[in-house]
Amino acid sequence: MGTTSQVDIGPEDGRLGARRDRYSFTPSRIDSKVPESFRRAVPEDAEDVQMVDSNGYHEGNLRPFRLSDALEYAFLNAWDFQTQKEDLYLSALALMTERQLWTPQFIGTVRGQYANFGQVRNFDQAMTAVSEMSVTQRLPFGGEIAARVINTLMRDIGRQTTSGETGTAILEANIPLLKGAGRVAYESRYQAERNLIYAVRNFERARRNLVVDVAGGFFDLQAIKAQIESAEAAKESAALEQQRTQALVDIERLLQVEADRVDVQVLDRSNDINNARVRYETALDRFKIRIGMPTREPIDVVDAGLDLFEPDVAEDEAVETAIRYRLDLINTRDQIDDAKRGVVIAKNNFLPQFDFTGSIRMATDPNQKNSLSYNTERALWQGMLELEVPFDRREERNDFRASLIDFRRSERAYELAESNVILDVRNAMRIMALAKQSLAIQEENIRVNEARSVQADALLKRGRLSSNRDLIEAQNSLQSSKNQYAAAIADYRLAILTLQRDSGTLRVGDDGRWVR
Repeated sequence: MGTTSQVDIGPEDGRLGARRDRYSFTPSRIDSKVPESFRRAVPEDAEDVQMVDSNGYHEGNLRPFRLSDALEYAFLNAWDFQTQKEDLYLSALALMTERQLWTPQFIGTVRGQYANFGQVRNFDQAMTAVSEMSVTQRLPFGGEIAARVINTLMRDIGRQTTSGETGTAILEANIPLLKGAGRVAYESRYQAERNLIYAVRNFERARRNLVVDVAGGFFDLQAIKAQIESAEAAKESAALEQQRTQALVDIERLLQVEADRVDVQVLDRSNDINNARVRYETALDRFKIRIGMPTREPIDVVDAGLDLFEPDVAEDEAVETAIRYRLDLINTRDQIDDAKRGVVIAKNNFLPQFDFTGSIRMATDPNQKNSLSYNTERALWQGMLELEVPFDRREERNDFRASLIDFRRSERAYELAESNVILDVRNAMRIMALAKQSLAIQEENIRVNEARSVQADALLKRGRLSSNRDLIEAQNSLQSSKNQYAAAIADYRLAILTLQRDSGTLRVGDDGRWVR
């Protein structure tokens, strides 16, 4: 894809640790006791526990955490992303093994044998040693060739003499001429090479999904923080209104029911703050787990400048771009060719087995003790053609039909994948447009509700309103519109990244940041 990424799956030393339960029939023994602290009830007169920030950390101990920090941390520590790295690594290992199988395979063996030819002391005792060196090469269009050198040494141990030393050199070839011949013989190499390409594309797709997923969680956390700040500001405003209303009630300018209404508003805002804080703490813990961070790590998300922009692209162009650049769709399209090769292989299996086997064997003179003195006059040439024509082709016929079904399925899979890609892009553009409209609507809602609140407050101070109901309703609507505005910002930012990902145009660096 024109880029190089540095990927590290971590060192592997092969050590498994010294856990004693590894071979136990009953590992990790536990008891049924309940801890004492879970058996004690909180006293009814106990003071309320003061809520603190995430995981018991006070605000002063929290480490500011930007989106760039989160992306970089996730690329190094996210658990599922580490699995993606390992999957890519395993695909490379599989291809390495497959390539090795198509190189010369050297094998050396040494065998020793001791023989005592009887139980009497003066019977012969012999030691025989056989060494063999062979090399085998698979041929890309079927068959293989092999060369072997065998040396045999026999020694009489009792007499301390060499009684025999011979050598044999063999060159063999086994080549199919019909069934198993041609490119079908190289299928495992074709598939292994392509599987690594598929794995690279899947890994890049996983990188982009991780960026969008982490950014979406980060944007949600920012929205919840904005809701907390909005609820705190609303509570402060309600507390000031509470003092003023109570003062007017004390001088009998307002009824007690008006003060009670403000008291309820203060309590509601306190409840909103607590609910938002709990949501933030829970969402923050989930976010930490998502990026592979311990949940007790004290962090607090902070807003920073984002290099985000809404692409100026029409829907038709976005769809065509996605069809051309979506990596998962490209994989699905390429897998149609894999299925086509499967049909070719199934057709090849209908051919009869017609193989050529040949060999050249040279040996040394058995009457001479020299395992390297080969004589071409003692060479043995052999050649054989073997034809096998089975009369029952039902298994091959069924395999051929199955390959045709796989081919049709691969075509349908691509058509379905293409339709889903189009759906993803169209839906991403709709969501982005909706989020943009929601931003504008909530901005207008904030403006209108602020004006309502100011007007109701002024009229109440002048005594032109007999009730504070309008003021409280305006303040509640203002807080709601601020919360929806914060959520709309998160949705709009996420929609931009989602469109870039679904159209195949999102580019990600090694640190997890998107590339402009």
